[in-house]
Amino acid sequence: PIKIYSTVLFGGFDVRTHSYYGYLGGVFALNGNIAADGFLLRGFVLYNPYDYTSTAVAGGVVDGKMTSANAMIGYQKYFQGFVARFYAGAEYEGHRLSPSNPFDSNEGDHYGVHLRGDLETPYLSQLYGSLLASYGSATQRWWVRGRGGYNYQGIIFGPEGVLTGNRVTNEQRVGGFLTVRSWAPFEVSISGGYSHTVDTRGGASAYGTLELSYAF
Repeated sequence: PIKIYSTVLFGGFDVRTHSYYGYLGGVFALNGNIAADGFLLRGFVLYNPYDYTSTAVAGGVVDGKMTSANAMIGYQKYFQGFVARFYAGAEYEGHRLSPSNPFDSNEGDHYGVHLRGDLETPYLSQLYGSLLASYGSATQRWWVRGRGGYNYQGIIFGPEGVLTGNRVTNEQRVGGFLTVRSWAPFEVSISGGYSHTVDTRGGASAYGTLELSYAF
């Protein structure tokens, strides 16, 4: 018999020049089967230390710490050749800056609505593709990632591209990823490549991401 899972827990770590973050989250299927049509609950928390240069503060460098969280309800639907998911809920994003920067509108605590949409090929598909996008109104933060690749006996590899930003900055990434699904219910994904953002936020650099997940 095929093992049925109701919950996926995940966590990861990401690093580039002048910024790194760790995150934890989970998805729970209300119908008890994460691989079937139905409603989902999703929660996510993130912690991100970073720094950037600014002529508006003494010393010219701002050290920041971002904490964010969101909780959403969603629905997933399986179609011929892909699965679609959409979530909506509430979010919090807070930035603590040292020294305080009066020209950085992200500073302080912000609350808003969070939306997320996913399109992905079926779990066992030999040709892999995914498009993930999210938007949070708290700081007008948006994030889009596209991946395409080949699934060789549970090992998926291929290129990826990421576009992200908020009301004060943005970043573009081009790289590759490797996902191992052959250790189910564990899954490991690593990616890395080239990142570019404005010079005051780090400019051009390498990036690397590691994510682990467990289904039960």
